[in-house]
Order: sequence, then structure tokens, then C-alpha cells
Amino acid sequence: MCEEKVNRCACLGKTFAQFKAQGSLEDAIAMGAGQECEGCLPYLKLAYASGEDAFDLEDPRLSEYE
Repeated sequence: MCEEKVNRCACLGKTFAQFKAQGSLEDAIAMGAGQECEGCLPYLKLAYASGEDAFDLEDPRLSEYE
């Protein structure tokens, strides 16, 4: 079992906590979050919805945010 958590937009190198501290989901997307590979978008949406900042790679809640 992998203990690593997804906690950032790899393209920009910013954590979800950093994005949340700077404003809304729309603000994060305007800053470029998820614009290159789009891999972090479901996690980022979940971060804003749940208030959490790190997630299991296959968090079952992700399907709601794809």
C-alpha cells in the first residue's frame, strides 16, 4: 500500500494548501493550476470541497470531481 499522498499541482509545484490560502478554486485555476496536465484538478476540487490538503492516490471521492 502506498503511503504517499497527493498534495500539490506538480506542474506549478504549489500545494493545495497554498492555492486555498490564495483564494477560491476559480482563482487557483486562473493561476494555472491543472492547466498543463490536468491531473491535479480532481484532487484540487476535492481539496476545496472537503477542506483537506492531501489525498490517497485513488481516493474514492475523486470520481465526484472528474
